[in-house]
Amino acid sequence: MLHLLPAPKSLRMDEGFFVISPRTRIVMEHAFMGKLRTAAEQLQQEVEAVCGLHLELAGAGVQAGDIRLRTVPDKPGDGYTLTITPDGVTICGRWVTDVLCGAQTLRQIIRQCGWTLPALAIEDAATFRARGFYHDVTRGRIPTLDWLMHLADACCLYKINQLQLYVEHTYLFRDLPELHAVAGTPLTAEEILALDDYCACRGIDLVPSLSTFGHLFELLRTRRFSHLCELPESDRMPSTMPNRMAHHTIDPTNPESLRLILSMIDEYMALFRSPYFNICADETFDLGKGRNQGREERALYMGFVRALCEHVVTRGRTPMFWGDIVLRFPDALGELPEGTICLNWGYSATEREDATRILAQAGATQYVCPGVSSWNQWLPRIHNSCHNIRRMAEYGAKYGAAGLLNTDWGDYGHISDPRFSLPGLMIGACAAWNGTLPDVNALLESISRLHYGDRSGRVCGIIAELADAPVYGWWNIVRHKDHQQGVLEGDWQLRAVPEEALLAARERVGAAEAALRDCALHMDAPHRPMIARWLNAAEAIRLWDAAYHAVLKGAKAPDVAKALERWLRRYERQWREVSKESELWRIRDVVAWYVQQLM
Repeated sequence: MLHLLPAPKSLRMDEGFFVISPRTRIVMEHAFMGKLRTAAEQLQQEVEAVCGLHLELAGAGVQAGDIRLRTVPDKPGDGYTLTITPDGVTICGRWVTDVLCGAQTLRQIIRQCGWTLPALAIEDAATFRARGFYHDVTRGRIPTLDWLMHLADACCLYKINQLQLYVEHTYLFRDLPELHAVAGTPLTAEEILALDDYCACRGIDLVPSLSTFGHLFELLRTRRFSHLCELPESDRMPSTMPNRMAHHTIDPTNPESLRLILSMIDEYMALFRSPYFNICADETFDLGKGRNQGREERALYMGFVRALCEHVVTRGRTPMFWGDIVLRFPDALGELPEGTICLNWGYSATEREDATRILAQAGATQYVCPGVSSWNQWLPRIHNSCHNIRRMAEYGAKYGAAGLLNTDWGDYGHISDPRFSLPGLMIGACAAWNGTLPDVNALLESISRLHYGDRSGRVCGIIAELADAPVYGWWNIVRHKDHQQGVLEGDWQLRAVPEEALLAARERVGAAEAALRDCALHMDAPHRPMIARWLNAAEAIRLWDAAYHAVLKGAKAPDVAKALERWLRRYERQWREVSKESELWRIRDVVAWYVQQLM
């Protein structure tokens, strides 16, 4: 049985096989350079890795036994066809990007079948033209360029054609040195330019995304810019994970605010070839609660967003923004430039269709934006994300959304290893391609077999169960520390769960750990290191449940404290495999406080 992600819309199995041989060539027709060459080179590398053969590339002269990549300008509609016969392989598409998508399907077949490919015919096309992945690079982790390129490779393999990075203060702006010390290891122009080139060759639009209204905490707590914050004396608010999530919003009535944000947009935009720019403008929690108290929210919000969007349009780009605020007054969408894209987000497993319907009725061009449910978690809650992604995809298909943008946030320090979000990326890719999802268990089995080389097909199901095991959430753990240290606003109290619940969770984690070790016996060697990383997350769940439970009860637990210190060293090494140093110190600070309480 073939496991293909996303599943093709039409697949017919035929008689016979095609055998890849040393005489097989990869022939590119009509578009030798650019993305077609990328597709050919990816197939070349796949065959070499799986079969040990180096296939030559050619630009013409197809013969029996070749793999043919062909653009057909008069082919009706979008999408690709992939045909495997005993005489060869042909991938056709109207556009080079269609052929590139077909090549990813062939790569997946080669990965499973090796030299001998089954005869088949596939006709396939995407439900959503824009199929995106949104990756947080602000709330704790700043990724290495190597990891971002690996992420782009995964996007390409699963036919995702848009990638966005969430930036607040983590880009090295030329004239904002105050932010550099906070970020520590910010993204640089050289890294963005390199990633943009890398993505473009793989048919991926790297869309610039910059927080410009709400979520400007680190910018607006600096001495130089605190006077532009909606809340007076913003520079006195301590920089904590909860404070950063809840504040700060810029004062939209101060002309200096607009000048500052437009200068940041222009500097950042210049690095990207994308026709889009995402201004974010979400969660403006403080708006109207400080310097603009008593003023109408709609006028405050829409005036600033309109100015930003109009500026983006003058630069030849199409603006995007998050839709949570405008849903309060959807008729105001008509005030924005034509074509502005509203990013309609919702992350619940029981998400309703109301927002998608309201935006559609208001005439908005929208993307539906579900999530991989990774934030505040040691492991992404795969079950929650499957239900959420399916619902949002189906609502988007029903109401004619222009795209699906699957999100991977890093609230409260981005504790989840970004590699753990790849199953969620694949789930979103499947939903964006087909407008819905297949049976969850079958989907997780396909991911296990195809992506992780797990011949048992169990590993993703195991980590999905493990992700639901924690008794105490990281959000609670962080807020309790901050409350005890006097840096958390408001009251905070959480009661300890019964010992029976803690014991049941511990047994659940133990069973998952044993099952993961068993899966290692069935996995291809290159993927086995993931078992150690998942086991480290399992240990985090067990240790933090025990640590928080003991602190809530006022008990000492020196053995747990020592185990936390040992766990932290392993976690730090794992962090540095894919992330810059960034704000690892925040996680270390939480560990240090709990260790002191437990000793």
